[in-house]
Amino acid sequence: MISKIVEQLKTGLVNNVVPFGSSSLPAPPYLVVKMEKDPIGRGTVYRIIGHYSPGQVLFLEDYMKKNVPDLLDGFTATERHGNYQKIDLLDEWSGIVTENDDNTISMERQFLVAGILY
Repeated sequence: MISKIVEQLKTGLVNNVVPFGSSSLPAPPYLVVKMEKDPIGRGTVYRIIGHYSPGQVLFLEDYMKKNVPDLLDGFTATERHGNYQKIDLLDEWSGIVTENDDNTISMERQFLVAGILY
């Protein structure tokens, strides 16, 4: 499902999108897609981490609060095992992080795919 999310996010204004753990990161602005187990057992959480250059706080906030949800909330796809999945926006987002290894500023949004992975 990560590859489907990456492709969907690339249709937005920020088309530098990589899965978490990529060997190299693109130039900012870019997005990272990270898959995690939902801590309260509802399914799988996809964390979208936006990275922008320092000084672009307003652009980062606007993109993460408006554009990313517009691209992903309600997005549906068939994942690699043939299962149909729908992504729902969680009302979870982080504040601005300024201490990234690549000198970018970042912010996160979370989305849920309900269900059990096999």
